[in-house]
Amino acid sequence: MTGANLALPEFGNGLSASIKALNARGGINGHPLQLTQCDSKGDGSTEVQCANQMVSEHVVATLEDTTISNPAQVQTILATAGIPRIGVSELAIPEYMATNNFDFTGGLIFSLMGIVEDLIKKGDTKISVVLPDGPTSGQIHQLVDPIVKNMGAQVVNYVLVNSATGDYSQYVAQAQQNGATGMALTLGNAQLVQMAQSINQLNPKIDWATGISAFSLNQLKQLGGFATKSLWISWEPTIDDTANFTGMKQVQADMAAYEKGFTVNSSTSMSVQSWLAVHAFYEVMKAQTGTPTAASVMAAFQAAKNVPMAGLIKPWSPGVPADAAGLNVFVKNISNPWIYKVTYNGTHASTSPSQMFNTFAGLPAVFTP
Repeated sequence: MTGANLALPEFGNGLSASIKALNARGGINGHPLQLTQCDSKGDGSTEVQCANQMVSEHVVATLEDTTISNPAQVQTILATAGIPRIGVSELAIPEYMATNNFDFTGGLIFSLMGIVEDLIKKGDTKISVVLPDGPTSGQIHQLVDPIVKNMGAQVVNYVLVNSATGDYSQYVAQAQQNGATGMALTLGNAQLVQMAQSINQLNPKIDWATGISAFSLNQLKQLGGFATKSLWISWEPTIDDTANFTGMKQVQADMAAYEKGFTVNSSTSMSVQSWLAVHAFYEVMKAQTGTPTAASVMAAFQAAKNVPMAGLIKPWSPGVPADAAGLNVFVKNISNPWIYKVTYNGTHASTSPSQMFNTFAGLPAVFTP
């Protein structure tokens, strides 16, 4: 929830508020949920400690958990213990391969595919991918290159951003090399803000696209021209968009009641992801009787079909993986490939219910990294 490279406090705060709201409505069949949280701070050894804590405390599932530094070892610990991960933010191949993971997004790889597809629809076929300089970034080209090629485009640059640098103009310059006309920005909030500031100063003649989930309306306003010119994508609607998604009113009400300092303008869609994880857990488990166990939760999610998701995303069938074509060799349990196109006009964000990308649509039938 905290850390230098990728702090995600709203995942934790939103999860806590969502569970308090559910418990106030009676929990599940009259039984409250008890939340155990462990802040790994983005540190690999602490992530392992957190995973072991979940095992020792006999949690029946994790909700909306994220590991950015040591995903493989954490995945092994939780999978060996038979703990299902509901709404896990998948970043690495071991997570995509695990059958105990149930994600209603496509994780990092398919977030990137949504960003790239948005650029291609704009007319950009030579693309730079801008990534944090992390443990898995150096290998991601093995996955991304053949997918983007199959979509009719080409990645001409991979730009790895070091969080310790103070000069982001160098990364803007690198992204424009080799004839690139579009930048796919897949950075954490702090790095993306710095990149945005450099783009605003330099005004490069290149398109850019990125995810909007980590930004509040207040933050978007501060980003100025970067925000209004960007192509934005998101797995879920923005938290202010009650006009197109009436189910967002319940999310706002729960956050307002149980998250300290919450306002719509200061919150991000990460709270929505946490709320959806709790909502999905409730919808799947409300038909169960007896004391839940990790095994019973696992079985329930494997069997669940067309789980209503408050109209915020398509009904979810967590036990029915989407066809990943040539990538089925490692993509085992992604069941929602749909990502939204979002626009920001300088004041409000709007998520079109009809403008969705199927991030699996361009996958090659045969995958040869």
